[in-house]
Amino acid sequence: MWNHLIHLSFQSKVGLQAQIREMLVAAILDGHIPVGVALPSTRVLAAQLGVARNTVALAYELLVNEGYLLTRSRSGHYVNPEIVAGRVALPRPPAPGEAQAQVDWVPRLRGAVSAQRNIVKPRDWQRFPYPFIYGQFDPALLPIPGWRECSLQASSVSEVRGWAGDLIDADDALLIEQIQTRLLVRRGVFAAPDEILVTVGAQHALFLLATLLVDSHTTIGIENPGYPDARNIFASRTRNVVPLPLDDGGLALGPALDTCDYVYLTPSHQCPTNVTMPLPRREMLLRWAQANDRILIEDDYEIELGLEGQAQPALTSLDRSGHVVYVSSLSKTLAPGIRSGFIVASRELIRELRALRRLMLRHPAANNERSVGLFLAMGHHDALLRRLRQAYAERSRIMAAALAAHLPDVRFSTVAGASSFWLRFPEHIDTRALATTAAAKGVLIEPGDVFFVAAAEATVPTNYARLGFASIDAARIDAGIAALASTCAELAAV
Repeated sequence: MWNHLIHLSFQSKVGLQAQIREMLVAAILDGHIPVGVALPSTRVLAAQLGVARNTVALAYELLVNEGYLLTRSRSGHYVNPEIVAGRVALPRPPAPGEAQAQVDWVPRLRGAVSAQRNIVKPRDWQRFPYPFIYGQFDPALLPIPGWRECSLQASSVSEVRGWAGDLIDADDALLIEQIQTRLLVRRGVFAAPDEILVTVGAQHALFLLATLLVDSHTTIGIENPGYPDARNIFASRTRNVVPLPLDDGGLALGPALDTCDYVYLTPSHQCPTNVTMPLPRREMLLRWAQANDRILIEDDYEIELGLEGQAQPALTSLDRSGHVVYVSSLSKTLAPGIRSGFIVASRELIRELRALRRLMLRHPAANNERSVGLFLAMGHHDALLRRLRQAYAERSRIMAAALAAHLPDVRFSTVAGASSFWLRFPEHIDTRALATTAAAKGVLIEPGDVFFVAAAEATVPTNYARLGFASIDAARIDAGIAALASTCAELAAV
């Protein structure tokens, strides 16, 4: 019975004691250990499982302390009847022929969100030897000691008292202060605490803005090519999503702008081309927004990695009339899984966004907010930025050399501080087929068609691709590009 209930893995990163405890808890809660039946002694169970007796003894002790087990003098350990009292047995699955007709959800849905075109990344990307995918991280660069230190400090008794309660709609004061003093000032942005709202990443920020500002009559302008998730978020609120063309300076100023109520743009590192909008263009765009009373939504998603002294000021820093809403996050530096982002806007808009966020999730996890605030305050993020700049500068040089050597017919571009390259292959290369074939050889790339908006699917360009280098070691880049070039040659020969 006990070997059946407890399956230990000696290769797992989870300790044996924790595994025994977890499986015993599951067995107790699932009703597999009857009340009144003694558990095996620590000696007997240890012998059956092939572990040290102390391992089992410590697991039993923790379960006693947590109320799952009771000890009886000279009798052993038993399931605490209070744990299982009142638990309802799970219903049996229906027999064949008993199942009733299920609800048809399709006609009830406002739209098929799952049918939108999205960037697709393998969940197991880390097992591929050449992962040229964007937005992920290199575990070797992740500041684990610093993050662990801040997480432990955030879990201290004094800190827990500050964040464990319901903050209702508030944010951690330390994190807001650090966003003001460590992040925004680098971009020339100065904001009061009530002009900042913390979000669960930049996508959450865009979803809040779309929910509050966009209805079926609103017209949204987006860059083409541009960020697919932003396009999909806005398209879920209105059909009036206008693709705006690009030129060498990023978003081009043209007649299509005049039809837009809001314009979403990435001026510092245009997604996905990496073009940086020059200062005169930014000033012209601001004058247009002010003269026509239109709102610009600036996604400053990667500029913190720009070289010191060479980055253009944020569009928001030039705004004096409140016509720019600023969105950013720490996903491209600290880690994408921590989901830490923020919005900077006028206090009137932030007040409404805060009320909307309260309806959605009240506030982001306060312990994470405090850990991120400590990470910034203790200088770990600044140290991380220095390491990332050095690593990315090296990888960018190697990528450029490898592309020039192995794929001379491919045009590519990037800028200082970007963590990806935008590639234009010859017209006969379909990067969707290239990505599929290359993945079988361990090379991951992102086909570029998903970034484009077109009147019909057939008119979307299929010879572009984005290659990121944040998640691949510098030593693997040249071999990875060589493997991609080999795959490209095979497809061209077919």
